[in-house]
Amino acid sequence: MVKLDHVCKEYVKGSTVVVALRDVTLQVPKGQFGALMGPSGCGKSTLLNLVAGLDVPTSGEIVLAGRSTMNFCDAEWTRLRRDLIGMVFQTFHLIPGLTAWENVALPLWLKGETGKTVRTRVAESLETVGLQPRAHHRSSELSGGEQQRVAIARALVHRPALILADEPTGNLDSKSGGEVIGLLRTLSQEFGQTVLLVTHSQEAARQADVVHLMRDGQVEGMS
Repeated sequence: MVKLDHVCKEYVKGSTVVVALRDVTLQVPKGQFGALMGPSGCGKSTLLNLVAGLDVPTSGEIVLAGRSTMNFCDAEWTRLRRDLIGMVFQTFHLIPGLTAWENVALPLWLKGETGKTVRTRVAESLETVGLQPRAHHRSSELSGGEQQRVAIARALVHRPALILADEPTGNLDSKSGGEVIGLLRTLSQEFGQTVLLVTHSQEAARQADVVHLMRDGQVEGMS
């Protein structure tokens, strides 16, 4: 599902070259819950951003669902994210003036979908994360854990095959964080979605099928 082949990422700051990723090769098969762990600054989020197409490698190749992204233009990445990828971040990125239902519906509206398709998919996504009873509450009326579950429902609503989650429990208490990780575990086990999680949490990583250990821009091993 996700394959990185000798991927490097460098940033040039004036006369200084900062190496964020060094010759990273890894695979996350379809339906696997994979985690990336390592100290701050080791390249975890950079790797996730490259898989999401939010940044491009300096060298190497990223293959998603059997498709090489090496020569993708912005429009091709936009289509791929729209059709294949759901993203969840540490900050929830909900629109305050909208209800939970409306926040989840937003990706479908942006694709031009309306009517029964939107109503059905939003209901299914909210049901998956256990928030149907809170569908018409605005984000300010929801707890942090509930807001993150709305963000996950929004990431699910277009039925992506790949979920990318960057420190999704970072702003949550341990109970809410555990519920969010449990939900991501369920997506992999019950719905066959591939999940790639960036986390500092040993407890969160224990839920993963495979943990890729990173340090200094490299993948040092698996556990």
